[in-house]
Amino acid sequence: MKYEQIAPTYRDDLIAEALYGREIEYFHYDFDRVNFEHILKDLPECDYRVLIEKRHFDTVGAMAQVEKTVEALRAQITDPEAHAAAILRTTEKRKNHVPAK
Repeated sequence: MKYEQIAPTYRDDLIAEALYGREIEYFHYDFDRVNFEHILKDLPECDYRVLIEKRHFDTVGAMAQVEKTVEALRAQITDPEAHAAAILRTTEKRKNHVPAK
């Protein structure tokens, strides 16, 4: 198919936005991971500890999945300069975006 309405920069911008989203996602998982580790440090054996240990385990697993997704996205970058330009464009778009109230 010949793309007639999609700008040549669309793919680069899409990859940049997806990578940004994965950074945000990973940040939140990592934030939770640190909290879980802090909670577990002095928590005695109990049902709550088992729950937190499972949540910690699941969080670390989710972080690994995000890392794999990032690898896949980075593998699609064909032009580092175009990617850098896309990061600038998408960052600017986020700065100018005003969330709905």
